Amino acid sequence: MENVYLFLGLVVPFLSLFGLIFSCVVFFKFDKVKGWFNKRAGTEIVSSFSFRTLRTLILTMVLGYVMFLVYMLTSILILGESATEGQLLWYGVVFAVLTLAYPVWRIVQRFLQYGRSADKKADMWRIIYDVIMNITFLFGGIMLMVVVSFVAVILSLTKWSGFVPGRLRELSGVEVVPESKNYYIVGAVLGVVAVISQWVGDGGQTFIGWLVGISALAIILYAWNQIRNTPKEDRKQITWQWGYMILTTYAVFTITWILIFVALALLVLYIILMATGHAGSGKDKYKVTCDNLTDDVINGRGVCSITNSRCTARDSGSCPYK
Repeated sequence: MENVYLFLGLVVPFLSLFGLIFSCVVFFKFDKVKGWFNKRAGTEIVSSFSFRTLRTLILTMVLGYVMFLVYMLTSILILGESATEGQLLWYGVVFAVLTLAYPVWRIVQRFLQYGRSADKKADMWRIIYDVIMNITFLFGGIMLMVVVSFVAVILSLTKWSGFVPGRLRELSGVEVVPESKNYYIVGAVLGVVAVISQWVGDGGQTFIGWLVGISALAIILYAWNQIRNTPKEDRKQITWQWGYMILTTYAVFTITWILIFVALALLVLYIILMATGHAGSGKDKYKVTCDNLTDDVINGRGVCSITNSRCTARDSGSCPYK
């Protein structure tokens, strides 16, 4: 087992670095990547970036998320709270096998199609392209997508709002960004709920956590249903748009709770400064230089050595002893 951990410790960082770098290349220079693969295949095997390439991986991730929720629910109902670690482990293995059954079946099906292919060179290069794209997406693409979604949300409020949509249009060949940004409200509301959950009890936090998780799953299932019911010629555009909306909603959610926490922290800091006289309010309106003025280091107040109290000139601008 230690050898396995050592192997993963060496391979995963390398794949992550490769995935992140190649993701950036694909995002900024997809035409060159596309041209390179088409040249090797001897025909056009890639015209634009499509989610069909990542369909197996994405569906496996969604299936894994669903299986995790089912595992959490049924493990309590079936095994009970007194279940041992060994029982939970084997029960988890069952759900892991069920999750991996789909991608294994898709891989076998793909190689069977390759065996029946009339142009094996082109089909082999297409398989290589799909494998590289899936590895890229899994180990670096997801991170880049999250970063791009944050950049897209921030830039959408500035004069550079067309930067990310332009790159995505070149990458996908379709208009990706919806005209309306009303869906930002969903992310903002979830962000507020996440902040409120920090001031409720453990039971409330658990409930809100499940509520947010189930809401996210419901949005994904609704998007999947919308995509399936869309005519085939428009399905690519609606797929990209829903993917963009889900990612930017997550970005708005994260930005919202970060801004709320920062605002609360600044408010608390301001209250503390006001209470200790550091806030630069009317108490320090007049700056005074006086031989009788001492310094209270702890509270930062000008204290008069004659009265042993706060210097009146700091507030009124005049000293009664001059």
